Amino acid sequence: MFFKALLLTAALEAGFLSGGLYNYTDLNQDWIGVGALYTTMEAKVQSGAFYVGGQMDSYFTPLSWNTYSPFQMTYVFRAGLDFGSIEAGYEHSCFHPINPLATAIGYEIKPKYEGGINKFFVRIETK
Repeated sequence: MFFKALLLTAALEAGFLSGGLYNYTDLNQDWIGVGALYTTMEAKVQSGAFYVGGQMDSYFTPLSWNTYSPFQMTYVFRAGLDFGSIEAGYEHSCFHPINPLATAIGYEIKPKYEGGINKFFVRIETK
């Protein structure tokens, strides 16, 4: 009976980004106009108003049509209460380079960053 009350949703997204670190590197001259590619996998389970979920974002640059170089992952955890037009919740996001403290190829940008944020929120939305 309990599992009949659970609602599971999932999503997969893929695309390309204009901007970011890989616009400043000469790692691959063949893909200059494309920028970085990304994929997002997201899942959420909800029972009544309570939900918990998260996502993983992977950022990478193409080296050829079938070879890619990942450079960053972002992880997100969410939990809260959703009453339709009013939602209250918590979100933790953290981002990590694939090669921690690595130097970018090309113009010597050194992404010595990784970290995270915690967000507590109330959202009012019209539907």
